Amino acid sequence: MLTRTLSNHILKFCLHLRNRGFLIGPQETMDSIRAVQTIDIFNRNQFQACLRLVLCSSIEEQSIFDHAFKEFFLNSKENRVSKEMLHYLSVEEQSGLKETSGQKEAQDHEKEVGRKQGTTPLGRLGTQSKDNEFVGEERNLSWFASKTAFKQSDEFQAYIPPDELGDMEAAAKILVRKIALKRAQSYQSAKKGSRLNFRKTIRGSLQTGGYPVRLYWKKQKRQGAKFVLLCDASRSMSLYAHCFLQFAYALSKYTKHVEVFLFSTKIKRVTDQLLERRADLPVLSQLGDSWGGGTCIGESIYSFVQDFGLQLLHQDTVVLIASDGLDAGDITHMAWAMGEIQRKTSAVIWLNPLLKIDGYEPTARAMKAALKYIDLFDEASDAHSFLELAKKIKIRR
Repeated sequence: MLTRTLSNHILKFCLHLRNRGFLIGPQETMDSIRAVQTIDIFNRNQFQACLRLVLCSSIEEQSIFDHAFKEFFLNSKENRVSKEMLHYLSVEEQSGLKETSGQKEAQDHEKEVGRKQGTTPLGRLGTQSKDNEFVGEERNLSWFASKTAFKQSDEFQAYIPPDELGDMEAAAKILVRKIALKRAQSYQSAKKGSRLNFRKTIRGSLQTGGYPVRLYWKKQKRQGAKFVLLCDASRSMSLYAHCFLQFAYALSKYTKHVEVFLFSTKIKRVTDQLLERRADLPVLSQLGDSWGGGTCIGESIYSFVQDFGLQLLHQDTVVLIASDGLDAGDITHMAWAMGEIQRKTSAVIWLNPLLKIDGYEPTARAMKAALKYIDLFDEASDAHSFLELAKKIKIRR
């Protein structure tokens, strides 16, 4: 129980740092959880130094990290932390923070009145001014990091890794073979079928004087599924997006019906770039806000349903979504969009790499909103795990 609670706290702390511009993904989160298992977690200095070593990539980030660590684990400036964390907390946790938030606002109001009346000590004001200056500088750093990521995404090129491509193609082949969907009113000729082919039987009887000596049969036609792949390419999923693109590329080798989308703060169709046949593996460019930025899962999926749902969502469609479920945007329409996808398609598969973390629970708002509309929730994140997924999956309708 202690390990599970600690894992959840570290996961939320990593989300807190991501909101400040830190480039932290599932791999860094898992490394942090493994690292604290080697130290005395009851020694605060060791615990803080251990997380700083794993999560900070520059000297500038270390000062921001120390300040964020005190906010998160030592409950200083609790109201501010609560507001930043509301996107990731469950409804129960959010309701528990309302009382503390109200107390903090009352204290801030009293301080403001005291300052106007001249009753606040000068030393307190000086400290507060210094803190505000530090916070302003910190926000500038976060803003700069976010803008830099977006600027790089316009020029960034996503590639298909050649490593383990053979295993990924084997996984795609098995997956296509195991997902077979029936068509309601479509039949084809067969030696052994469930229905008599009257037209072909009568036509054959003309050669035997009108006597149906030989009977011809037909069976219900099976059509391979059409695949729609939605890949989260935000900063937190940067380590896994390339692998998912590799799977999409391998899948196109065994079926022509593949549509691929990337999303970060906005969604973008990349099917034409990804499936363009050439000698070398394709390289995706001009990705814009669909790569390397923040995470707006709910808004992106809603945009997909609105813009592409009519053309792509049908009874013979299987939708695969690869995302960690950590949404910092608006999820107002998330449930509606996921409900539309489930209602119109044969299956919804959600691949979340965070499932590899011991003790992980899908408590993030977007993940909780999507869970009841998912047919299969798994953690495929490399060629081996995709192969295991393909072997155990079975969808026939």
